[in-house]
Amino acid sequence: MAINSQNCFEASKANWGNDSLECRKNVSLYSEFMKQKVFVDAAKFWNKTQKFCPQYKPNLYKNGIYIYKQIAKEKKKAKDPQLKLYVDTIYSIYNDWVINFGNCDQIKADLAADIMALDASKGFAKAYDLYKKVFQDSPKFTSYNDIKYFVYANKYMLKTKKIECDQFLENYELLSEICDQNISKEINVDKYQKVQAFLDQEISPCASCDKLEEIYTSKYNASKDDMKLIKKIFERLSNNKCTESSLYIELLDKVLNDPNNPPTAKDLYNAAVADYKRKQFTKAEERFNRAVKIAGDENLKQKIYEILYDISFNKNQYKKALSIAGKFTDACTANDKKARIVASSSTKYGTSAFNKSLIYCLALQYASKSCGKTSTNAITSWKGQLLPKSELIMLDIKSGSSQQVPFWGQNVELKTRD
Repeated sequence: MAINSQNCFEASKANWGNDSLECRKNVSLYSEFMKQKVFVDAAKFWNKTQKFCPQYKPNLYKNGIYIYKQIAKEKKKAKDPQLKLYVDTIYSIYNDWVINFGNCDQIKADLAADIMALDASKGFAKAYDLYKKVFQDSPKFTSYNDIKYFVYANKYMLKTKKIECDQFLENYELLSEICDQNISKEINVDKYQKVQAFLDQEISPCASCDKLEEIYTSKYNASKDDMKLIKKIFERLSNNKCTESSLYIELLDKVLNDPNNPPTAKDLYNAAVADYKRKQFTKAEERFNRAVKIAGDENLKQKIYEILYDISFNKNQYKKALSIAGKFTDACTANDKKARIVASSSTKYGTSAFNKSLIYCLALQYASKSCGKTSTNAITSWKGQLLPKSELIMLDIKSGSSQQVPFWGQNVELKTRD
């Protein structure tokens, strides 16, 4: 039996111990109570099983940990002062597991996760050490939740000066690579993309653009023709808003113009966001449009439409902005954006009080379908721009009649401010 290995010991058959009758009886009893979720009784007979046949199967210890975790959850909910006793019992079960079947990376990963879930404030350092080894040697035993736990442990170690920023950044690179691998294999893509965004956010105190450029320049110089590496560095710099660096600008040209490795939608999106932040709106718009044509990810498309709408809005391209608003999958958001762009057109096309009133009627019509996304202040302001009934009477026009809105060409029910 391995004392300490990456892979856990798997029992080919049950070891019933010296008193097989007692072992079989107690295995049956604790298993049945566990199935019935009667965890206190399950714990009682689990302890007897562990006493009579401690090497029955490794699964004995997995089940024991599960049983005591369920009890601990209830104790925590009830704010029971005995909670610590149950948490300590969980740790002792891990210890017995290792004594009877040897240590392995799966046990280390499970123990690290339980420390973070049950007793993080007192066990950050231990969880950090366990996770570091598992992520380096056996990331297959981890999940996206483990990445989040490890990041929290890193933050504690950094805050207490037990590690420096360089080590946090090194761990960040390791975790980002694991995210990339899972995304490329289409394993929980949405979860790992969200965890990557979380990583990028949490690393920010250590990830100044100067520091990131220093780290990535050395990696790039060591392998200038590795397009996979170049794209990864490009994405990392983009995610951390390091789009003014000379390295980013150099990589930008490679990523977007390599004939053997056409840019992905995400590459074009990252480049376009950088252009947008530099107020290079024409170039940004061109790249966003290229990205949206090849994007398969609907979430990415929605992000692109958000910025394309803003560009058109700021350029007073009213009908273009209205068309983009129609591409939002959330109808409430779409109607809010339509309301805002229609209202903004009143400056140019509300050439008379009557025309302006019609434009705001259309804006209010869209706002009424925005599910509350259009602000109350905006709606109140637009209603104040409508003509009063007295002025419609002077114009010989009936309130409630159908009228064509100038510029927009749509018919709308004419409303008044009173």
